[in-house]
Amino acid sequence: MAPFRIDHRVTDAVIGDRHEPWISLMQFVTVWGDTLTLALVVIGVVVLAWLAGRIDFAALIVFGSLTGYGLMAALKLIFARDRPPVADRLIDVGGASFPSGHAMMSMIVYGLAAIMAHRMYPRVRRHAWWLLGAPLLVGLVGFSRVYLGVHWLSDVLFGWLFGLIWVTVCVAAHIQGSRRRQARRAAARAAASSDRSARIASMSS
Repeated sequence: MAPFRIDHRVTDAVIGDRHEPWISLMQFVTVWGDTLTLALVVIGVVVLAWLAGRIDFAALIVFGSLTGYGLMAALKLIFARDRPPVADRLIDVGGASFPSGHAMMSMIVYGLAAIMAHRMYPRVRRHAWWLLGAPLLVGLVGFSRVYLGVHWLSDVLFGWLFGLIWVTVCVAAHIQGSRRRQARRAAARAAASSDRSARIASMSS
């Protein structure tokens, strides 16, 4: 898959105006989309969800992250796009370019984490503007990949898109699963109540 014209134009414009302190800042920002950093974030969120008694949320972010990573790797194999020229890169990376793994996985991990924080903590719901930190960080991570010359613009844009779609799929599946579990519990309670009523009626007759 070849890059688009807009990809070349944006890359040429960006690399022609790179300088400090922005280079160092982008090198710092891009770390927040690394696999190790995202894995640590997932572990932290799992611990918080566990302490809050929301094992379902812990399972959600683990499932979403692992399957999202698998989907991202499969897409890279399918499209097999080359990265920008080595001479334009400010960091050493390998592998296929499309979609940006940093953009896609940061969208998935930080997106799910923000949704879970909103659901678990009333204080976050009262101050929802805190959640703007997630899309801001995702946006900066994606931009850093173009700035550092390791991804084309469309790699990042589609990485965000695929990540957002996967977040939506995971949350929808979680909601559907929660509804089914609640329906089963309600049915079990109704059956238990019916059994108690039947036993009471038989004893009084």
